[in-house]
Amino acid sequence: MRFSNIRLQDFRNVGFAELELNSLRVFLLGSNGQGKSNLLEALGLVTAVRSFRTQDLSALLRKGGAEYTAVYLIKDEREGEVELEIVGGGRSRKIRIDGEVVDRLGDFIGRFPVVPLSSGDLQILRGSPAERRRFLDITLSAVDRSYYDALRRYHRGVAERNRLLKRGGSVAELSAFEAEMAPAAASICEGRTAAIEKIGPTLRRIYETLAEGDEGPELFFKANVTDSDAEAFRLRWEEGREQDGILGATRQGPHRDDFELRLTVGGAREYGSDGQQRALCVALRLAQAQYFQEMLGHAPVLLADDVLGELDPRRRAGFWKSCPQDWQIIASGTARPEGEGDWAVWQVQEGHFHA
Repeated sequence: MRFSNIRLQDFRNVGFAELELNSLRVFLLGSNGQGKSNLLEALGLVTAVRSFRTQDLSALLRKGGAEYTAVYLIKDEREGEVELEIVGGGRSRKIRIDGEVVDRLGDFIGRFPVVPLSSGDLQILRGSPAERRRFLDITLSAVDRSYYDALRRYHRGVAERNRLLKRGGSVAELSAFEAEMAPAAASICEGRTAAIEKIGPTLRRIYETLAEGDEGPELFFKANVTDSDAEAFRLRWEEGREQDGILGATRQGPHRDDFELRLTVGGAREYGSDGQQRALCVALRLAQAQYFQEMLGHAPVLLADDVLGELDPRRRAGFWKSCPQDWQIIASGTARPEGEGDWAVWQVQEGHFHA
């Protein structure tokens, strides 16, 4: 897929903007704080109506605005040209595709795959396990609706079980929720294991291109419950009720999973240099993009938010080697890109965009 146009109103510092995005290479040029990242953030909403910069959707509204509107023209290999409209206000959102309202988010997630690359991706490596689970959940939800449904059922079940634990719910009540949660937990663990096994070799290949050497990057899934069939989960929760009741929380399950990036020298979080960590995060995003293309059958769009300038020349050259020529890349920076094809450049100043 690729973007051909975006109209944006009352989004962050953008009062109104309309950009033609027909080129495969589009560059947003301007000083820091002018609105480049805001435009990329708006483009990034099309995969799951989630920002790659914040979990607070109210932060997307322009100051004093009641709601933002983003209208996209998207060229899709399967559906031709599609008009997508997203309207958000506070915690609410409305989605229309060619004028038809989308009622279920599960019917929308992954239909228009984009992959953001930003300095915030370092939190996938350096941050808490919740950051890495969020990466996996967005990746899998975009390609598998059954995973998304299982994830929703599981989190609802954990929240209800925790409420029962805090108020001293009966054995019968806890058993009922645990029996309902267990198949969803098994599906989540199975999906995460398969995704890690598929993404891992792609990550290694891309990283070796970025680094021009074998530094042994590997992806390891760290399941909280290693026996991951439904009955194993149910038994773990049954056996853990007393301790869980004291804490008022469910201590075991997929909501405690993690994954680790390792290099030859050891864990990348502990032993990787700053350059290695940045290259690993770029490689992980490119591996995610390759995974989307393989699973969904069409190319994603890359949104590179000022990250290419953070790579040294060798790794930047490796980045371009790893990107298929037919992928659309929309990037931002404070200086014009050097080489690597013709770019359609938009100047950005105080929320205004000029070709």
